[in-house]
Amino acid sequence: MKKLSIKAIYVAVLCGLCSQAGAIQTINEAQYRQLLPTYQGATDYRILLADKVTVNYHCEIIETPDGGYDIDREGCNKPGQFYHIDWQTEFPNEINLSVRGSASSNTIVEHKLWAIAFAHASASSRIQMQYGLRKGADGTFDLSKPFATGERFGDYFERQMNPNYFVSKGLQESSLGKDLPAGVDEDDGVLQIEYPGSAWAELQGVVGGGFPLPFKNLDPKTVLSSHTGPARNILGSSLSSGFYNGSALAIVSGSLPWNQGSDLSQDSMHLFLQQSKDPDALTMLMSFMYNRGPYAAKDQILRSQEVFDHCVSITEDLEDDWTCFQKQNDFGARYIRQIPDVTNTLSQAAAQGSTYEVQLTWTDISNYLTLLQNYGFYSESVIDKAKVAAQSVFNDLQSNDTISYQTQFGQVLEQIMVKLPIYELGEGGPYDEQGKKQFYLYNYTQQTALVVANNEANQADVNEFVLAQNRIAVDINGQFTQLKASDGAYDCTDEANTALAALKASTDETYVSLSAQLKLKFEDNLCAFEHGPHTPPPPVKDGYWDPSQLYSQPGQIVIDAIDCHEYRNEWYIVGDNAPSKAFSVDPWGVWRRISERPNSACLSDRTSN
Repeated sequence: MKKLSIKAIYVAVLCGLCSQAGAIQTINEAQYRQLLPTYQGATDYRILLADKVTVNYHCEIIETPDGGYDIDREGCNKPGQFYHIDWQTEFPNEINLSVRGSASSNTIVEHKLWAIAFAHASASSRIQMQYGLRKGADGTFDLSKPFATGERFGDYFERQMNPNYFVSKGLQESSLGKDLPAGVDEDDGVLQIEYPGSAWAELQGVVGGGFPLPFKNLDPKTVLSSHTGPARNILGSSLSSGFYNGSALAIVSGSLPWNQGSDLSQDSMHLFLQQSKDPDALTMLMSFMYNRGPYAAKDQILRSQEVFDHCVSITEDLEDDWTCFQKQNDFGARYIRQIPDVTNTLSQAAAQGSTYEVQLTWTDISNYLTLLQNYGFYSESVIDKAKVAAQSVFNDLQSNDTISYQTQFGQVLEQIMVKLPIYELGEGGPYDEQGKKQFYLYNYTQQTALVVANNEANQADVNEFVLAQNRIAVDINGQFTQLKASDGAYDCTDEANTALAALKASTDETYVSLSAQLKLKFEDNLCAFEHGPHTPPPPVKDGYWDPSQLYSQPGQIVIDAIDCHEYRNEWYIVGDNAPSKAFSVDPWGVWRRISERPNSACLSDRTSN
């Protein structure tokens, strides 16, 4: 049997959208506090951003006597390999908060913007990674159990992905803006979210992933470029970096449309992180995926269950186990060692008292939130709600109209985070079935249908092959540009737009997403459409093809409800094509029809329905 090519992986997406839980709109305070560390038996709201400390970065990597690699600490003393952090000395100026396309008269002291942005990115990262990846109502990680290090989620993430983690990435990527290419107008910002393709394209929802709801319509130069925004666009860069953490984790945790629910080792990074005994696994592996891409993790540390089981048991220096990683002394090798090392150095310094502290006014916080809105991450109505909730807590905590960044801002940040919506993976993208004015198109023909449609803004929104007895979500305010059989047996484009107009006319202004449907049938050489309220199909009976199931084991037998014959699965790849007459002779050899005559019970059920 042939293995799946990249093209075939995309085709596998079209084999029926997996069932998806509804997007979580917000989390409550109790859920947020589960993501925070504890201190002296209570929720720890402190924000320990390191300050007035020197760290090494961009160090070379040298081979150790035992065959591993290590940071060349003794030789790491050249200019550009160490950095003295002193936020208030380096960034003391009052700066304007205008962004491209949105002028503003608001200002803030620059070091406050850096500090608030790092704290916000840390909070956003853990929320999106836990609740934004389509992993069910309880989220990505099992919050009821400790990690293999003995820590609960909040303590584990705080140790490795606190604000100092984003500082370490800024140092490694751009030395906090100091080593940007000279004379170059375009750059990837303080945290190197590459654009227009690469990481930025992923955030915009390529192939069903990312977080396209906020990112689809954002301009990367406006959000990221260190030459065009306040404080080198640290807010846009750090928040985008946090969302990218979620997007990268999604690719390797069975969260994308074609591998949802998969328990293969290559789709189990969330389990690896929770089970790994190396205390730096989170920063190490997120840095690895940040630099080399998530699919490199599938090919290396997650490539088989045997490798998974071996690597998850390594207690230290996981990065030097060549069963888990390829032995390469390159920038990537430096990156996955340097980020955890700098993060640990900064966090330990902060824990010992070298900590940033400043008094924040309500104007500082309000202006920051307005800047967040002006970038385009959240709407004005959402930001207004966050301001009301945050100001109430600020007023309770303030003394002389200010609060402490280090000890009190965390409580204000909590109110901001529980008011901001949780963006769900793929939400607002072409595979999204939540949150937009859409309807379901059911393909009740016996051929695969090519569905191409534009959205309300006349932008390409759907371009999919929809298998028989499958469905797809389409923008009710858009239009079809193609709806025809993939083999050319029929072309229903004009009839589809007529049916769509009738559906829209029958829908009142209080339309609820996915509350309507069109059913396409091809009868007597004519395109026939039925429209009305959405009525989900009845549950699939045992033994029948179920498009929401992962048929990952060879030899499985199912009945095809279209022709009532039995088919046997003859390949291993998750996301197999539905068994049908069209695929029984497919050159990939996905399914083979094994029954000579239709199943009588199936025929009876079809007749009665």
